[in-house]
Amino acid sequence: MVGVPDRLEAVRHATERGISQRRACRLLGVSRSMVTYRYRQPEKDKALCEAIEDIAKAHSAWGYRLVAGWLRENGSSASLKRVRRLWRQEGYTAHWRKRRKKKRTGARLDPPPHGPNSVWCMDFSEDRLENGRRFQTLLVKDEATAYCLGLPVARSFKAVDVERELDRMVEQYGCPDFVRCDNGGQFIAFVVQRWAQRRGIRMAHIDPGKPWQNGAAESLVATYRREVLDAELFHTLLEAEVISERWRRMYNEQRPHSRLNYRPPATAYPAKKVV
Repeated sequence: MVGVPDRLEAVRHATERGISQRRACRLLGVSRSMVTYRYRQPEKDKALCEAIEDIAKAHSAWGYRLVAGWLRENGSSASLKRVRRLWRQEGYTAHWRKRRKKKRTGARLDPPPHGPNSVWCMDFSEDRLENGRRFQTLLVKDEATAYCLGLPVARSFKAVDVERELDRMVEQYGCPDFVRCDNGGQFIAFVVQRWAQRRGIRMAHIDPGKPWQNGAAESLVATYRREVLDAELFHTLLEAEVISERWRRMYNEQRPHSRLNYRPPATAYPAKKVV
């Protein structure tokens, strides 16, 4: 059985040999409108494809959902399905995600976040400069809104350094009710415990060996590593600080977040706190 594309090609061949288009279509059982039809969808998708290409080049670790959220925040009316179709059509993909089966135990976070500044979480990330020297980043995040409150960079952090950075964030954003963290030496030190008591903040240390209890901080660390540490080569500590702070502002004010229905965290954090 001859398909439509083959019959259209036969019509074109017949017209090239001198047969009128009307007669060729009648003989081959093809509608004339099909012969003259011009596929216009690529022209309609051109601008959106260019926008997706620009985002993919700037943020190679993003998937189509983040791209769709970014486009929506910048005034595009393209639906998620359309962005997904063009994303796959152009061959883009995010390879970083590891799929694994999650076990549901019924356990819940204690305390659960119920609004901005109800629970902060924090954790460390580590990397090395081009010369091999190690540096650390302290990442602090508001759990309810996913807003990154700060990510100071230093050669290393002692408990007094953690106290100083937390004091700076409290002065800028206000006091949280709880601060969730693991049982690292800098977090269980007397200096940090004294700071929490002085500020009227309760420390919510997770159980040893259960990092999932600090999942919000672990997620921020993984995103920061994927989009900054693994993507950049730092020559100096100052360069790491500048690039990290630039990424923090982009993360808060522009990068879509899945927990917020792919809106930037700044849209959920109190406007007076956004910097």
